[in-house]
Amino acid sequence: MKNLIPFITFTFYSFLAISQITNFTEKFELPDETKETSGLLFFDSKIITHNDSGNQPNLYEIDSLTGSLLRTVYVNNATNIDWEDITEDENHIYIADIGNNNGNRTDLKIYKILKSDFKKSTSVSAEIISFSYENQSNFDSKPNGSNFDAESIVVYNNSILIFTKNWNDLKTNVYKIPLITGNYLAKKVSSAYVDGLITGSVYNDNRFFLTGYNTSLVPFLIYISPNRKPGEDIFFSGFDKISLENELGQGSQLEGITNIGFTGKYYISREHFITNINGNSYNFTQKMYEFYDETNPLLSLEENKLKKIVISPNPTTNKIKINSSLSFLNLEIYNSLGKKIDIPLIDTSKELDVSHLEKGVYILKIQYQNKKSATRKIIKL
Repeated sequence: MKNLIPFITFTFYSFLAISQITNFTEKFELPDETKETSGLLFFDSKIITHNDSGNQPNLYEIDSLTGSLLRTVYVNNATNIDWEDITEDENHIYIADIGNNNGNRTDLKIYKILKSDFKKSTSVSAEIISFSYENQSNFDSKPNGSNFDAESIVVYNNSILIFTKNWNDLKTNVYKIPLITGNYLAKKVSSAYVDGLITGSVYNDNRFFLTGYNTSLVPFLIYISPNRKPGEDIFFSGFDKISLENELGQGSQLEGITNIGFTGKYYISREHFITNINGNSYNFTQKMYEFYDETNPLLSLEENKLKKIVISPNPTTNKIKINSSLSFLNLEIYNSLGKKIDIPLIDTSKELDVSHLEKGVYILKIQYQNKKSATRKIIKL
């Protein structure tokens, strides 16, 4: 996103203040090749990002510990018109070419790439999902004045949700399209007045986080609780708006967000941005930040109790045993995308047979009698 609206002073609103973020820290500066980082995905223990508009159709794989560039993967049948977000399902990566600052695009699309192709090659081909908005009839150019710009997608309930970036009314509208290759009318399923511009999104453990900034370029997060009313109208029960002015300062242009498994840990990216605020010039470099979501069940237990959870053997090829100082009611296992895996229970839920699972990383969720829960990573060999 390169076009900005004038600075305006407004009142800050917060809804359902139930989420808190902790340990917000700078992680590292992103490589020069990703100055316009516009979306984030944590995949295969690495970070994937891309630039926004008018660049090569590349995905950049970055070391999640050092920030160094590991690989550049070229999408050979794609064009980077305005790439704005990236997400995933179990087998595919989705790139959103949906940026629409003027509101006049008729070629909105999402590129769908096999994860197996991405992992083994530096040149991949994509399937194409094309769409238009069901309620857009006027395609006149309205620079920074349209409600049909968008920079955020997630996979949710076997569909793609698109969060718009409404320049005109400062809402975000949520549209739904299928995951299957084709040409669709995006159906509007939810809407909320966020008093700002939404630039990124992630769905994890039945909760949503959205990134954005307001008309004074103050960055914020939107949190949608897992305790909301069921259904596609995800904003029906409200949301929590969390200002990041103290953490990042006015002028930071947040773009991407991704979760790190079920740990409650998230990464967000800021693109390189030069601006002038109240007569002062600011030069923001492209950076990665991290934070923790306090509402995540893993963080709801005291640290000393968490340390008493022992999983053995881990890694494993057959069975695992769970030893904990707390009495627990249930055990569940999820794959890296949050899909629950059916596992036979042994010895009153204190032992699990994972021999039939494919090799990979899984998340064990332990539910305690006090209604709290914790998660642990399991490696299946």
